[in-house]
Amino acid sequence: MNERKIRVLHVGIDSHLGGIETYLLKIATYIDKEKYQFDFLAFKGSEPCFRKELEELGCHFFYIEQRRKNYMAYLRDINALYDKEDFDIVHCHLNSLSCIEPCMIALKKGFKVIVHSRNAGNIVSLKSRILHKINYYCLPKKKICCVAVSDFAGQWMFGKKGNFTVLNNGLNVERYKFSETSRSKIRKELKLSNEQEVIIHIGAFRTQKNHDFLIDVFKEYLKDNPTSVLILVGDGPLKEKIHSKVCELKIDKNIVFLGQRSDIPELLSAADKFFFPSYYEGFPNALLEAEASGLYCVVSDTITRQAMLSNMCYSVALKDPITKWTAALGRKVNWDRNTGTKKVKQARLDISGEMQRLDDIYIKVINSL
Repeated sequence: MNERKIRVLHVGIDSHLGGIETYLLKIATYIDKEKYQFDFLAFKGSEPCFRKELEELGCHFFYIEQRRKNYMAYLRDINALYDKEDFDIVHCHLNSLSCIEPCMIALKKGFKVIVHSRNAGNIVSLKSRILHKINYYCLPKKKICCVAVSDFAGQWMFGKKGNFTVLNNGLNVERYKFSETSRSKIRKELKLSNEQEVIIHIGAFRTQKNHDFLIDVFKEYLKDNPTSVLILVGDGPLKEKIHSKVCELKIDKNIVFLGQRSDIPELLSAADKFFFPSYYEGFPNALLEAEASGLYCVVSDTITRQAMLSNMCYSVALKDPITKWTAALGRKVNWDRNTGTKKVKQARLDISGEMQRLDDIYIKVINSL
């Protein structure tokens, strides 16, 4: 008779694609399915990201009322779910502590709880900032397992002296290995010549990603590099605003909006440089993917050093003048792009290492008092 699988309920998946959703699909794909049963908490009236893919992997979804629509029904549904289902671990993936009811109720019901900090800052509404501050003191940190994607993310959510475990994001590095074939294919699709320099940014059009500044820097960069092209991959609430700005600045011929794409490895192969001036990040998957593809990356000083591999990354302070950013983008680099995957593996940021560390955390939590 087979032993019962360890049941893990993941809290935090949304209907909009982001880092948490990408991460959840990844760990659901690579976790030992003979050992673990992954389930997901989702909201009624919405379609969670990757629902079909996750269900095909054997995952189950449990739907509760949306918090903002009916708070009492939201609490009632969480309690009812926890009373009905026998989860071993409730794993909460959070960008902030503005919503910790699933964690607190799980503790009350006797479940083991992991709070996983997925970000290192949170530029959101005043209400959310206040709730985050209040809940920072309400969260019983000694009764939960605190995990973070980086030192920055852990310190931001649990305090500079907080007791947390860092679990860096891992990557299926072979998937992102540089490909000349993909490079030629994408450049042909986008009608780009082999001589044109292509700069790429991957990220949702949200305040965090700092698209306004990104466009300002690229506009200045075009003065000395008029044939360069900027590729923007992603969707989000600020996309139309940024598109309007690009048209107003009359640089629309040099910027390509690709929307949401599933061929990220191919797009990275087609590019020459990666530009990532985020206000804050936890541990950016997009950056690690770019590094695996062997790209030279220009990033903001808010990016954790744990995600920056050797000389592939150049960090610039957000407060620095645009000229310093354009100078960084204009640096000439010459290395074998196939070394990118090797560097990711050497940093132990490949998927096999991450899955082993996640398994270690789960077993430690299961065996804790």
